[in-house]
Amino acid sequence: NDEMRHSQSDMMKASVVSLVGVGLLLFLGFRGFRHPLLAILTLIVAITWSFGYTTLTIGHLNIRSVSFAVILIGLGIDFAIHYLARYLDLRHNGESLEPALVSTSGSVGVGIVTAAVTTSFAFFCATFTRFLGIAELGIIVGGRILLCAAATFIVLPALLSLGDRNVKPQKLHSP
Repeated sequence: NDEMRHSQSDMMKASVVSLVGVGLLLFLGFRGFRHPLLAILTLIVAITWSFGYTTLTIGHLNIRSVSFAVILIGLGIDFAIHYLARYLDLRHNGESLEPALVSTSGSVGVGIVTAAVTTSFAFFCATFTRFLGIAELGIIVGGRILLCAAATFIVLPALLSLGDRNVKPQKLHSP
């Protein structure tokens, strides 16, 4: 119990540092604050969903599964980065908001879904081990990856619709 509490505390700190670090890199890479912030918010929603998913599928966290929160931040933000980069490219080329969102989902959607499913599949394969902690980890991380991809197509476009509805393409930052 003491190890679990200590591990959860340490991983919470590591997750916050990881999220802040990823956010800073996004701010530098996208040369602005609005779009990186929307990507981070999308990731936070996916992480929140993942706690519910973990509760429904496993019912608890173990020391190993707690440690993968940081990995989820690193893997989960990739989908939003690809989506944002394509969306901004389309907007800079003169597309209006809604057509750019539809075109972005259509053009990078296959790649994002393929990446999410293959990565998730690899983690789900851990369920074939005899060690319960590793099997649970495979279920948790595999599902969490899929939730990050789902948030990219559900939450991020909605946030972009709200955040960019009155912004002209010329005013958007270029990555």
